[in-house]
Amino acid sequence: MLCACIPLAAAALVPATSALWSQPVAGQTTEEDVIVSGLDSRLFDPEFDQDNNRFVWSGNDGKVWIGKIDPVTGNFDPPSGKSKLVAEDAARTLEVGNGPEWVYSAAGDVVTYTALDANGVRFLAKAKFVEGQWVSSLLEDGKNGFGPIGSLDPGDPKPRISYPKVVNNGAALILKWRNIDNASTEERVPGEQVQGLRWVPGKRQLTVNAVVNGVRQAFLYDVDTKVFEQLTFDSGPKESVFMWQAPEFDNEYIFFALINESSLGVYRKIEGVWTKIAAVKPPSKGKFIQSPEPFVYNGKSYLIMASSNSPQSTTRTALTDIWLAGIDPAAPFYYQCSDPSEKTRKDPEVYITQNGPYIYYSAVPAPGESAVIYRCDSKLGPPLP
Repeated sequence: MLCACIPLAAAALVPATSALWSQPVAGQTTEEDVIVSGLDSRLFDPEFDQDNNRFVWSGNDGKVWIGKIDPVTGNFDPPSGKSKLVAEDAARTLEVGNGPEWVYSAAGDVVTYTALDANGVRFLAKAKFVEGQWVSSLLEDGKNGFGPIGSLDPGDPKPRISYPKVVNNGAALILKWRNIDNASTEERVPGEQVQGLRWVPGKRQLTVNAVVNGVRQAFLYDVDTKVFEQLTFDSGPKESVFMWQAPEFDNEYIFFALINESSLGVYRKIEGVWTKIAAVKPPSKGKFIQSPEPFVYNGKSYLIMASSNSPQSTTRTALTDIWLAGIDPAAPFYYQCSDPSEKTRKDPEVYITQNGPYIYYSAVPAPGESAVIYRCDSKLGPPLP
């Protein structure tokens, strides 16, 4: 989830001609990571709603829950994450690849998720707060869709979701988008072997990666104009493309892409051409980068990620650390947020407390135990007034 919840004065501009850095600067926490979820809660893949101090998640029993977060301590309240029951028909997150997500809209925030119908078939679904309670329903023509990702534009009159959908009696899988409440708007996203759909904040556009001449490149798709723009042309396969407004560049839209699974290329449009201005790679033990996301805080852009000694993001044994990085090539910044203990850490997410941003992730405390949610302190300090 992209968090740009504290818009502040922009930092000084980075010159477009700045050379790419080659010598990283690193720091590491000596503090112990904090467990914030109950040891037996089996809480996994929480998605945060910054403005309302809450998160949504689903359990293996099909129940979708909203949990609350203490905005001062960053702790879950209650630790089980079970503050409000949203739905009871969800598919298992590990089986569909993505848990419940928020969708912001003018008519009130919605939770979108993958449901199982009476026959056990996957279905796009939503839950909405109506007259004091959460009411869930299957989306019209949502059969065989799963893993929806929602748009996050507050006040949006036409909120959207993107998702994979099984077609041709299970013979093919394609990626689609639609306005969540209008099945007639459903359309296929173009591109050869397209992957990784992410909504661009403030625009009706998706960042994706698709194959060009055998190499995955970053693209931008406008769902209204149908323009499918190739953003990168340089070597190395691109994945995990995220676009956001960067205070460092007067809130221009920039983006990053994961390259060769091992570094993050940051791109800015200079004289009409998308140009790589930085290559972000933490000085970690693990060579590979997983689950990168951007957020904006105190007038600067930051990237969070897991570093791993394995390219397989689904492995449950590869050791990983959680890192925070800046995007300024003239002043490289890296911080290992997680403690030095050896753990398999997954899916970092950011939530900003009154004391500053905390990064949350899933990990197993000890062999044979269930995964729990930890948090580590980014050390970026409290929000500026």
